[in-house]
Amino acid sequence: MNAVLSFLEKLVLGIFALGIGALVIVGLISYNSSRFDETDSWRHVTRQNTIEAYLDYLRACQPCPHREEAERALDELQRSQGLLARLSRAHLPERAGITHPTFSPSGRTVLASIGARLDFWDADTGQHLARGEKAFVLPGSSYVESLAYSPDSRWIAAGLSAPEHGSLRVWDERSGKLVADYVVDDYDVKFVAFAPEGSRLGWLAQGPAGIWEPVTGKILRVAHEGASALAFRRDEDSRTWLLTAAGRDLWFWSPSTLELTQQVRLDSERPLLGLSRDGRLIVFSDRTVLEVWDTRTSSLIASLRDVSGEIASFCREPRKGWIAVGTSAGILYLWDPLGSPLPLGQVSAHRGPIEQLACSTEGRAVTISWDSAKVWNLDKLSKSSSSSSYLPSR
Repeated sequence: MNAVLSFLEKLVLGIFALGIGALVIVGLISYNSSRFDETDSWRHVTRQNTIEAYLDYLRACQPCPHREEAERALDELQRSQGLLARLSRAHLPERAGITHPTFSPSGRTVLASIGARLDFWDADTGQHLARGEKAFVLPGSSYVESLAYSPDSRWIAAGLSAPEHGSLRVWDERSGKLVADYVVDDYDVKFVAFAPEGSRLGWLAQGPAGIWEPVTGKILRVAHEGASALAFRRDEDSRTWLLTAAGRDLWFWSPSTLELTQQVRLDSERPLLGLSRDGRLIVFSDRTVLEVWDTRTSSLIASLRDVSGEIASFCREPRKGWIAVGTSAGILYLWDPLGSPLPLGQVSAHRGPIEQLACSTEGRAVTISWDSAKVWNLDKLSKSSSSSSYLPSR
């Protein structure tokens, strides 16, 4: 009997050992297979050596054993289509988001917000420009909603949100010291813009809009429910207007008195996307169609159609009047609304949607997506290959 039990015990242990061995072998085969698949996938990408191949690789792999190599190769290819630099993130927490980008008037510096702080980068190299811990201090629990440089680069302004109120804040650009602030009770300040002469700041909240003079403290304010865009426009005769927009309506205000001088309804069937920062254009967009209207004549200039992905952002390059357009597919388009209905150039810029765009006066644009922030040379992008699958404007 004991011999039988001993035999059975050895048999069970043997079967168990064989089972463990089989699991180990299967695991090794699976591991080696996955390594082979990954190596094979990377080799396939490097053989293709295209922007789209590297972007697809970076989208698909989690984690990416060749991520740094893929990003270096991607940058090298994108440089041929206008990439200048990625904004450095070495000083930031891993998941920190860069938002609300804007250029200095010279175009040499990119300013953006990182949650409850401001940050600066060199626009040509993407290098972080440290300004000191006590510079550009924000009140506790406040978040940046909008940023603006004064035309002479003397000041930087921010529109802020907080749990109980919004506020306006202006700092000295060189020292980072606070110049003035103003609390907007019950409303988050969603947009700020300096007037062309630089002494007044236009602002827009969820309910009111206004003009504030930081030095004198003078404030002008009107109820303006529903407005979602604001800009100053200077005409050829040097007259300046404050423009606001909501839906299909465009309002013109006197900056000195905030008196409403004109209200226009535009004949567009598409949702409002925004005003250009110089106030010259008002833009409407419905998925893959972008309509550009002249705010001076209230007339449709042109349409860009059938882009890849839904249109998510735009900006106007004031030097040549070009429009940069970002889509949910991560593609950056450059378009001349007064020229051909086809884009001047395009590039697959990001793995995710281009959620925010800003243009400089020196032919630069910065694109923001969840994967990175990048600066582009628009002159070089204009010479890149573009698609021919666009319909003419109406």
